[in-house]
Amino acid sequence: MSFFNEIQQKVSITPFFSNMGKGSIDDKKIIYFQSIQACFESSLNVEWLPTSPTQDDPFYIKQEYPKDLAEMRLVVSKAVIESLKAFSIPDSQFQYDVHNFKIAARNAICYAFRQYLTEKYFNYGDNWERIIQIYYQGHFPIGFYKKKLVVI
Repeated sequence: MSFFNEIQQKVSITPFFSNMGKGSIDDKKIIYFQSIQACFESSLNVEWLPTSPTQDDPFYIKQEYPKDLAEMRLVVSKAVIESLKAFSIPDSQFQYDVHNFKIAARNAICYAFRQYLTEKYFNYGDNWERIIQIYYQGHFPIGFYKKKLVVI
């Protein structure tokens, strides 16, 4: 099975965001919050991960994508969206005050998976792979603070 097919398969069976607020992650490079509210009420000045395709990748310089990569990026985004529909998470998990971050979370995970494919396609490194592993665990990696990943 190809790397791309493995990703599609794993995405289709992963209940993304299902462990938000549950337990914690034992990693010294991660700052963990129990909820979106706890994160916003903290004094940390978090640098958010991108949530829009027009935002710059915080790790790599943008370049033109070969046709096959562009197609894979589109397919993986659709697969992630289908998985989010299949394993729906209550809106309350994404709520802070009057703001709902469910769409931002969806856009962020799609962005991360697209960049992960690009990272592996060009053999850049493992920045997005690390973030994807957090998503696979059911958590929501939202950004960075002093080189540590901030996760809900």
